[in-house]
Amino acid sequence: MSVIAFLDTEVTFNHLIADIGCLTSDGKSYHGSSLIECMKILEACDFICGHNVIHHDLKYLKKALPTAGISQQNVIDTLYLSPLLFPNRPYHRLLKDDKLQAEELNNPLNDAQKARDLFYEEVAAFHQLDEKLQQIYYALLQDKQEFYGFFAFLGFQSTTIELEQHIQEVFSDQLCTHAPLGMFIEQFPVELAFALSLIRATDRYSITPPWVLKNYPEVERVLHLLRNKPCLTGCPYCDQQLDIHKGLKEFFGYDHYRSYNGKDLQEQAVKAAIDNKSLLAVF
Repeated sequence: MSVIAFLDTEVTFNHLIADIGCLTSDGKSYHGSSLIECMKILEACDFICGHNVIHHDLKYLKKALPTAGISQQNVIDTLYLSPLLFPNRPYHRLLKDDKLQAEELNNPLNDAQKARDLFYEEVAAFHQLDEKLQQIYYALLQDKQEFYGFFAFLGFQSTTIELEQHIQEVFSDQLCTHAPLGMFIEQFPVELAFALSLIRATDRYSITPPWVLKNYPEVERVLHLLRNKPCLTGCPYCDQQLDIHKGLKEFFGYDHYRSYNGKDLQEQAVKAAIDNKSLLAVF
């Protein structure tokens, strides 16, 4: 069975490692500032896991990883998995609730433990996904740095699928049939995966975390074209979800929009919004 090390580092303002916390799935742990001592533990491990480990901790550890015999392809980052697997609660950072004072450094061993707990929650969440959705996420993300370590740890096996058709089947009536899925698959696979994750959220108030939008700004455009741009010819999703009269009934309980001096100004404003036109409505 693969051994995984959960790791967190604290770095000074001049980019020196001040503290390291590490624990492994076979019971070893280290807390100190010696990179050499930490590497001794990592030598017996197959994977490294942490929260924002790829674009933070690895900056300070990547030169030492070959010494430990761990490939950078075997690094797992819980940060990127959270919005994918927990769309209803896409928390993106670990709670730093064990400090006595705000200016204290975080305790990296505690944070490594939290990353461990989060990782196993993510593994459980992935196993609970529909098999077709698992295949979709794998097809979109398996060759991306932020995700391939996770699939490697799981030993996930892919089946041959027609990805665009698979997405249409799994998300039937949840996105526009005429959305340019082929372009998204080719050009924006990570953004598409995050967009699909939000679409499957059951909480209507769920949002894509701001850090995702900052790092993957195309997520908003992908979501817009999947859900909010009515197609010209019509499809089951657009006909149902973007119908302004059905929306009025569902969200407000009214059968008709209010008229002002014989003019259907409310209806015109809502129709303009659905059509993504710029508008200013003053009543």
